[in-house]
Amino acid sequence: MTRALAFVAVWALLGGLAAHGAAQEGGSASVKVEVSDYTDRTIYHSPETPGWTAWVGLWQMPGGRLQCSFNQQTGPKEHPVGEVPVLESLDGANTWKRVPGDVPVGGGRGMAVLPDGALVRGRWASDPNDAGWVERSTDGGRTWGPHIYFVPPKEFRAWPSVIRRLRDGRLVLMAGVWKRGDDPIPNTHMAKMMLVSSDAGQSWGPPVILMPIEQGACEESDFCELPSGDLLWVHRVEHFPAEKVEIPPGAARMGEPFPNGYSDRMQSVVYRWREGWKPGPAVSAPFPHSGYPEVMLTAEDLILHFATDGIYWTDDVGQHWTRLSIPGTAYYPRAVQLADGKIVCLGHVGSDDVYGTVDQCIRQQTFWLKVTR
Repeated sequence: MTRALAFVAVWALLGGLAAHGAAQEGGSASVKVEVSDYTDRTIYHSPETPGWTAWVGLWQMPGGRLQCSFNQQTGPKEHPVGEVPVLESLDGANTWKRVPGDVPVGGGRGMAVLPDGALVRGRWASDPNDAGWVERSTDGGRTWGPHIYFVPPKEFRAWPSVIRRLRDGRLVLMAGVWKRGDDPIPNTHMAKMMLVSSDAGQSWGPPVILMPIEQGACEESDFCELPSGDLLWVHRVEHFPAEKVEIPPGAARMGEPFPNGYSDRMQSVVYRWREGWKPGPAVSAPFPHSGYPEVMLTAEDLILHFATDGIYWTDDVGQHWTRLSIPGTAYYPRAVQLADGKIVCLGHVGSDDVYGTVDQCIRQQTFWLKVTR
């Protein structure tokens, strides 16, 4: 079977994946979670006011050095100048300095860093006849290798969004994928897929469909690897009913060009199964819609979900979520936990704002967790 036919065959299974029946990992009967040394501050503002800085990437290099990037626009509204500043912290996010000359890492959101320092990121294609791809850098983002396609461009378009490294060294890629010839508006048929690489992102296996397209679309999902090796996912899910319907609590209307569309949150577990993966059912998650989800398994064996409405924790694989006693994040958060347990979360102030309409900046939250069981 050719690679293209293999993808078509997988696509045919969109509505037919059976739920895996394995029991979820249980939580303890009594867990107390406290936050200490919480901080919340601006780490960067554009040289202009109102500033436009958005879509943060955050990653940790081997040795502990932190870097972040974001998109910035300056200049006249009619002809803005775009760039991607890179900031670096050598002291655990206490201070940040702009990297001189800006390493052209660009698009650092959702990027994976390998133990040897190689960077692996997904990129979107501006050409509608092309598909999204993966690319690698072995010099800190100064240069990037050739496009690595994980779906055949003649058959599909794709929007990769996050790559994470598993404990065994494999990489997992999240992407929204649209089969050419389906509904002419890709958003409405953008299936959620995960793909796995066993060679540091140089090639990718067949897709695993995370939920049937009838349950919802969108390229925005995140996950963490559980101690068992299974994956807990939280999804931003977009729905496109033919007629206007009453939306669930916590969902948000999308507006034009999708007047009946709305977004909400779902969660699911993808189980290790034989030599591959088997997705469990996607069910409603108790979070309101608030942009891209961010998920982390902490050193304290808690799973955190970061979003603008709050930072929540669970110790029973999402059966129960509890909000931490600190404010929610800035928009589209990214987070890491350092070796000393410190949690660092970055995001941008504002939303999907047009340049010059909202005074945006890059905000940082830091804190430690104390867990009593």
